[in-house]
Amino acid sequence: MTPLAERVIIDRLREGVPVRWTVRGSSMWPSIRDGATVSVSPGEVRSMRAGELVAFTRGARVVVHRVVAVEPGGLRCRGDALSREDGVVPWADVLGRATVLEQRPLSLRWPRARELRALLRAALGAMRTVRS
Repeated sequence: MTPLAERVIIDRLREGVPVRWTVRGSSMWPSIRDGATVSVSPGEVRSMRAGELVAFTRGARVVVHRVVAVEPGGLRCRGDALSREDGVVPWADVLGRATVLEQRPLSLRWPRARELRALLRAALGAMRTVRS
């Protein structure tokens, strides 16, 4: 997303206007996949609970992650596919509740030859490390 688009999204949400857009990235995979359409509704964010989706600012960027815990100073959040939390997001940086409107269904496919080779190399490398 361009910096201008993110600025417009942030400004509209701060004005109290719900916004929808196509998200990019894999930090929320598989619950929110790259290319999904999300809607963010500004409003009473202090009533949010663990497990809900939230949009917040990180610098000039807009992030959609899951609430892990509610703390006096803000929300503790994390992307579903990430091992580390975002830390406490101050209330002033919280833009609103996020909802997934639509996304392509997950699909399974056979790995391609280059992907199989990469997996084999990784497995062999792991076996060598274990033996050492």
